[in-house]
Amino acid sequence: MTTTTENEKTMQRAERVLREYLPDALYRNTEPVSIEAWKVGGEPVDFKTAKAATYQPFNIGDTWGAPWDTWWIHVSGTVPASWVDEGTQPELVVDLGKIGRGPGFQAEGLVRDADGTVIKAVEPYNDRVPLPAPGQSFEFYIEAAANPQIGQGGRHTPTEMGNEGVQDGPELYRLMRLEMGQLDLEVWNLIQELQVLCGLSNELDSTRTRHAEIMAAISDSLDAIDIADVKDSAKDARKALVDVLASPAVNDGHTVYAIGHAHIDSAWLWPLRETKRKVARTFSNAVELGDEDPDYIFAASSAQQYQWLKQNYPGVFKEVQRKVREGQFIPVGGMWVESDAMLTGGESLVRQFVQGMKFFNENTGGAAPIVWLPDSFGYSGAFPQIARLAGIQYFLTQKISWNDTNVFPHHSFLWQGIDGTEIFTHFPPSDTYNAHISPAEVALSERQYSEKGNGGKSSLMLFGWGDGGGGPTREMMAAARLQSNLEGSPKVKVASPIEFFDNASSEIREMPRWNGELYLEKHRGTGTSESNTKQGNRRCEALLREAEMWATYATVETGVAYPYDKLQDIWQKVLLYQFHDILPGSAIAWVYAEVERSQRQLISELNDIIHEAIVSLCGEGNLELKANAGPLPQEGIASTAIDEPHLDGRISVHGEINGIVLENDAVSYTLDEQGRIISAFDKRAGRETIDSELPGNDLQLFGDAPSHYDAWDIEKSYQRMRVERARKVSSCRIVEQSVEVSGTIGSSGYSQKLALDNDTNMLRIHTHVDWRESDKLLKQAFPVNLYAKQASCEIQYGHLDRPIIKNTSWDEAKFESSAQRWVHVADGDFGVSVANASSYAYDFEQVRLSNGRPGTLIRASLLRATHYPTPRADVGEHDFDIAFGIGTTLGDAIRAGYRMNVPARLVKVDHGVPPFLSLDNSNVLLEAVKMAEDQSGDVVVRLYEASGTSSHAHLSTGFPYQEVREVGLLESECDAVQNAVTEQDGSVIGLSLHPFQIVTLRFCRK
Repeated sequence: MTTTTENEKTMQRAERVLREYLPDALYRNTEPVSIEAWKVGGEPVDFKTAKAATYQPFNIGDTWGAPWDTWWIHVSGTVPASWVDEGTQPELVVDLGKIGRGPGFQAEGLVRDADGTVIKAVEPYNDRVPLPAPGQSFEFYIEAAANPQIGQGGRHTPTEMGNEGVQDGPELYRLMRLEMGQLDLEVWNLIQELQVLCGLSNELDSTRTRHAEIMAAISDSLDAIDIADVKDSAKDARKALVDVLASPAVNDGHTVYAIGHAHIDSAWLWPLRETKRKVARTFSNAVELGDEDPDYIFAASSAQQYQWLKQNYPGVFKEVQRKVREGQFIPVGGMWVESDAMLTGGESLVRQFVQGMKFFNENTGGAAPIVWLPDSFGYSGAFPQIARLAGIQYFLTQKISWNDTNVFPHHSFLWQGIDGTEIFTHFPPSDTYNAHISPAEVALSERQYSEKGNGGKSSLMLFGWGDGGGGPTREMMAAARLQSNLEGSPKVKVASPIEFFDNASSEIREMPRWNGELYLEKHRGTGTSESNTKQGNRRCEALLREAEMWATYATVETGVAYPYDKLQDIWQKVLLYQFHDILPGSAIAWVYAEVERSQRQLISELNDIIHEAIVSLCGEGNLELKANAGPLPQEGIASTAIDEPHLDGRISVHGEINGIVLENDAVSYTLDEQGRIISAFDKRAGRETIDSELPGNDLQLFGDAPSHYDAWDIEKSYQRMRVERARKVSSCRIVEQSVEVSGTIGSSGYSQKLALDNDTNMLRIHTHVDWRESDKLLKQAFPVNLYAKQASCEIQYGHLDRPIIKNTSWDEAKFESSAQRWVHVADGDFGVSVANASSYAYDFEQVRLSNGRPGTLIRASLLRATHYPTPRADVGEHDFDIAFGIGTTLGDAIRAGYRMNVPARLVKVDHGVPPFLSLDNSNVLLEAVKMAEDQSGDVVVRLYEASGTSSHAHLSTGFPYQEVREVGLLESECDAVQNAVTEQDGSVIGLSLHPFQIVTLRFCRK
């Protein structure tokens, strides 16, 4: 029989006292208040409307709030004049009701006074509102949001509650508490002290003297508590703890820098409109706590969230600005939102900083130079260069601690991007961005910190209830204060993030480095989920490129006004939809219904801008020309020119005994009766690329049932769950210069159109799917007769290699990975490329060919069929465009990617125009041409080295200018600029670029 030790008994006593007796004594007295309520019964309303509404009596225990509805609760009363005892303070205590999950996933309320001024918010663990002095009256209006618990207790449980709009149905919540309370500060402090000491004792070796001293002090404190009279015994109970709380930590040990934070997803298990209210609730709490506690510091990212606050809650925004000036509220990140960092296009990542820093500079005096992305699902190898060129010094994330295969080896290190640019990076070793500053979290920070012994003695901890849970609390601040210098614990210092980063980046003796991307070994399904939103994003990115370029050309050439405001509005929407729980496909159905409507509208608006700019340049007319906004020639048209297309060579499409052949002078593709590629012959090299027993363009269906995170994860087990004979073809026929195929894949109808692109010699495949699957994954496979060891994948402003042969656990973990517009594999100098117009995820494997030799399998992931958080996600109509090319170089793959995404545009005009800009080296590509953000009339041109080699080029301009300067991404001077300009000769600029270098040129026009 196991006996209970004295220490265990002491801890059991402490737990009961903290759970039962002390909370009941927290308020010396309570008094009821007058309560009335009004049900909105629809979308939220403003305060003026709510105040004028007719309210009904409401009582403790009454139910309220159907899913997504809003109720306004009117509360009034007078603080008892007798509540003047020293060591107490009056508060309104609010419990709107709890339904079991964390505080950011249920009822929240914003509290205003009778004039509409926001006071603070209430949430399940941030439930108090300050009251006026004893004897004074008050009147509050609580805007209570009935946010449902999506998933009904499990992240993988399908629910219709995420559908768009306020829903009919049972009320979710019951008002549990709403009354005045006289807070006993002695009891409150006793609770904080006991919790910290109990937590610390759990982290200490039970054989140590310090542990024994703490246990004795806790026991003495518990002995001093009179359960029948906690109020009068709390002071003596606290005295028993004074000595152990005063014993200092070691002088030169680990320091945890604690920064108040409240991770608010810009949309996730709630719609965008609810995020606007979450921001107001959380930021008002931060202001209120800062006024209460001068040591408090709060950091928040995402210019979009500040903009929402400015637009919808101007009074709260002014208070935030006040706290920024006082140094307690720190804007961080510099980005428009905490975006996805793998799927988002290169220029979009640039504009995250352009738009974000523009807002911060104009409204908060700037932002701390720290990329703040704790929760994105992997980080592009282009990010260090982009961040440094935006004036950012440091990078923070937490997410890589979620790896499911390998433990990332560093917490503080230099992250080196694909071009060689480095940025100091920190992963908080507490493994959370929603810490409570508990002793367990503080101890974990030191225990897991990787740079011990190398001079590193500092780590970061982000604390506060996230996702709309209210942010940091006074209890967390008390925990930080108690552990600021406490024996047995690392020191805790509440500080600004820049103080931590400046210190941490200078203390390590030999700084470790990590090169390339920060691949997250988890959430691999986010490259595929919610296909329509991903396709809309890709289309908007391409059209923004076209719109800015043609509008700039038109402004410079004809003087027509540049649509600054319209383009900024579109950019800000596109950047918002790249948030890390929108673009990856991990939000509720409501989010995607709204985003996809908006994307369709943005596409229409961008096409209008493009049309107006081209008409301004070329005039109205009936001459059919093509406009090439891509960086490389297409159909014989130079980049940034509008001209008559011309293609050399002849395409033949004909039937033979073995199948249907599509060919020109360079290549020949043969299709079988199912539309699969059974031969891909490069006539120039005399080489066959397809093993007929392993055909290409093979639509493959797999079971896809991740163990937990449905929309997020693809697990490697899918490879063992292929649905055999899932594809059935009903028709395969030649139609003019193409082949059309129709049939079913699983329960879904599909059709394909295959045609040879004479401009690239690639086989273009348009696939339409009427997706009707459940828990399935659809891939388009291209096995090729190449012995390749790695696949080159386009990322933002360059490319990197991913493993095909899996030698290590790091290689094995990359069984699904993302790419932008193309992937390329090579066997010596012979390559195969797959380009796409809307897909983001691929896998690469070595396969065994029919001759026994190793070959290479390239598979693009097209569709998934997940059920959480969106039930029946992606069910419906989808279109995909993929091009398969043989005998290609990396340069061919790059060109194909642009041709698929920025095709030459057919226009009817009066005349053409020559190139606006031209480069004489195809390794150096124009990526953006725009007017300067400051509306000065300057032209901004962004280009980059795309091949991964040192490259020299000459840029010729088709417009006069006075001066050209090399600038950072924010279009001003930047220390990270590396001076690519080598010479200037009239309208020709000489450039020398290192591999993957991004260069931004600012032209001051005459």
